[in-house]
Amino acid sequence: MIPRRLLPALLAAPALAQHAWPNRAVRIIVPSPTGAFDIYARIMAAKLTELWGQPVMVDNRPGANGNIGMAEVQRAPPDGHTLLFAAVGSLSINVSIYRNMPLDPIEDLAPVAISVTSPMVWVCNPGSPIASLGDVVTMARATPGRLPYALPSSGTINHLIVEAFKQRHSLDLPAVPYRGTAAAQVDVIAGQVPLMVDSVGAGFGHISGGRMRALAVTSATRSPRLPDVPTVVELGLEDRDYVAWYAYMAPKATPPEILARLNTGLNQVAMGEDVAGRLREMGAAPNATTPQAQLAFMRAQRAQWAGIVRAASIEVQ
Repeated sequence: MIPRRLLPALLAAPALAQHAWPNRAVRIIVPSPTGAFDIYARIMAAKLTELWGQPVMVDNRPGANGNIGMAEVQRAPPDGHTLLFAAVGSLSINVSIYRNMPLDPIEDLAPVAISVTSPMVWVCNPGSPIASLGDVVTMARATPGRLPYALPSSGTINHLIVEAFKQRHSLDLPAVPYRGTAAAQVDVIAGQVPLMVDSVGAGFGHISGGRMRALAVTSATRSPRLPDVPTVVELGLEDRDYVAWYAYMAPKATPPEILARLNTGLNQVAMGEDVAGRLREMGAAPNATTPQAQLAFMRAQRAQWAGIVRAASIEVQ
C-alpha cells in the first residue's frame, strides 16, 4: 500500500513531467523542399535553441503540397516536441483543391502562431521583353497560350494569385509545373520560362542580384525592400492584395499550457531584433499572433481562396 503522505507527490508527478518542457530536441517539420520558406524556420530555430535550452531542428518533409508533412505532425505525440511550419497553401488552400484530403488542418492540428508574412511579387527573366505587369496582359492577349509561367506547386498561393489574375483579365497563361520554388526560380533565371509569382522573401536575393526582374508586388503597399516596384493595385491591375503567411501548428491534443509556452516563445523570437531584422532584410516581415487569432484568420483565408479555386476548377488527385 502506498503511504498516504506520498499520494500528493505521486499525483503531481505527471503534471510536473508535463511542465518539464522541452526535455529533448524539438523538431520543426517543414512540408516543402529545401531552399524555399524553410529558411524562415531555420533562422528562428537557432534562437529557439537558445531560448528553450534544447536543440531545435528543421526537418524538410515535402510532398503532396504539404499534406505528407502535415500528416506526420498529426501522428506525432502531442507533447510539444514536434511542430509544423507551413505556408498558406497547405493550411488554407489544400482543403479546396484535393478531392481526397487526408486531413483538415483546422480540425486535426492545433494553431500555435503565425510568425512570418511576405508580399508576393511577379518576376520575369531580365532578358525577356516583359518590362511591366501590363506587358504580361498585352502579350498574353496577343498570343493566347504562348506565355507560360513557372508554377512551384499546384494549389500554392503562387498558383492562385496567377489564377485570380487570369480570371480578372480573361487571360490564357499556361503553367509549367515544378517541384518547389527553387527549381522554378532556376528555370526563370535561365530563361527557360519567362515568368513566375514568387514571394519577396524567397526571390529578393535573385532580384537584387539582377537575375530576376521584379514587375509588381501583390501587397497593399510597396515592399520596403523593393521600394521602386509598384503594387498590382496601384497599377490598376488588381482590386485587392495578396500576402503569403507562414504558421506553426502542433498535434491536436497538445496540452494548452504547452501550446501557450510555444506561442510565447515563437512570438518572442519572431519579434526579437535579430530574427526580425533578418526577415526584413529578406523582404519578409515578423509577425506575432495568438492561437485564437490564427484560427480565425485561417478560416477567413480558407473562404477567400475557395472562391478562386472554384472559379478556376482546380483539383488535385
